[in-house]
Amino acid sequence: QVVYRVVEMTSSTDSSAAQIERAIVIDPGFAAKILTHANSAHYALPRKVTSIREAVAFLGFRAVRQLAMAVGVFDLFVGKTDKESLRRRAWWRHSLDTAVCCRFLSDKLGLSVGDEVYTAGLLHFIGKTLMDRSSPAEYEKVMLLVEKGATDLQAERAVFGCDHAEVGMAAAVRWGFPDVLVQGMDYLTEPKEGDPNAKVSALVSVGDHIARIAAAGKESLACVSEAEHCWALQVLGISSEDFRLYVDDSIEAIAAAAVISC
Repeated sequence: QVVYRVVEMTSSTDSSAAQIERAIVIDPGFAAKILTHANSAHYALPRKVTSIREAVAFLGFRAVRQLAMAVGVFDLFVGKTDKESLRRRAWWRHSLDTAVCCRFLSDKLGLSVGDEVYTAGLLHFIGKTLMDRSSPAEYEKVMLLVEKGATDLQAERAVFGCDHAEVGMAAAVRWGFPDVLVQGMDYLTEPKEGDPNAKVSALVSVGDHIARIAAAGKESLACVSEAEHCWALQVLGISSEDFRLYVDDSIEAIAAAAVISC
């Protein structure tokens, strides 16, 4: 509820730093995260930020909103066992990297969907953790199939009869998320012609692809299939040659964001 309230308030120009401070201080963990972020080495401030109001004023509403989303979504990626925690932590890292990459590409391409696509990228793996939380034993079967060579989608469909994107979208609809986020999470399917959210879906698809490359190392670029993302490159008007350049720049953006979040 605290995260929802902060996201709502930071989306409005009528809110003040004092009002947002009152919403944040109810949750000590989130308040600590805000202060830690404002005092990180990335900003190199001459003095320490000691109040939530000062941190909000310094960071800006957009940064606070994105941090609230990250903190709120992270709770869903906490496992009860070491094995669950390890895989969910990997999913969380990938989600964050995808979100950063999505926002970077949106800005690079001159699109005005940076905030929306960041959130869609952050949420695009939420279906995995929902499936895992509902039945860890069943998801363990998915992991075993993946180890044997199946793709994530093949394994999820074989065990659950659906995949993480479908589950994530269903949850987003149930939670009342706007259409742009629901469609943005449908990053595996080529959108219909004329879909107003096609570029958001495409950005998440390409962002997911580049985040995988970043995790595996750039030398793996040739080994990571681009076939399932070709439609996304076409929607965004990115050629194969330009894509290689975007990979380098996006990986640098991911690395820079990782430093800030430490």
